[in-house]
Amino acid sequence: MSSKPLGKPHPLWRVLLLSVVTLMLYYGWYKWIIQEELRRYNGFGWSGTLCLAPFVLGIVIPQALRIFDPDVPGWFGWFSLLGIVWIYIVQFKLYKTINALYCQEGMKAPLVVWWIFIPGLNLIVGLRQIHFLSQLWAKKQGVKIPDSLAENIPLLSGNT
Repeated sequence: MSSKPLGKPHPLWRVLLLSVVTLMLYYGWYKWIIQEELRRYNGFGWSGTLCLAPFVLGIVIPQALRIFDPDVPGWFGWFSLLGIVWIYIVQFKLYKTINALYCQEGMKAPLVVWWIFIPGLNLIVGLRQIHFLSQLWAKKQGVKIPDSLAENIPLLSGNT
């Protein structure tokens, strides 16, 4: 067992259920906490705040100005794309980090990082990220965390 601070396993079924019930608020917390856990574990990396604040502000500020300030032209809302680009950068880095952790453990990297750029597959790689990070933390803690949703869908739980 590692002396590094380990993250908490978050099974895919629980992340999805709580995200739906809380209208995605839980998912925002999940994204923040896993970045914090990885940063503590690795001793370096981006904080949850650094990962989420530019995304949230990049989405909210252009839209709020466009809607509530009559002097701001409608096209200004397109600046929200900067927030979306930022979250793709964060996700790309996260997927590479998880793959590197798997390789350090002598296991095959589970995430196909380039899937992030293909609509539909980007969702799959995100769901796989949740599953495989949870499984990694569980393995390092010597526990088994059942994830019936991922385990019943080979595309989500299979190490391709």
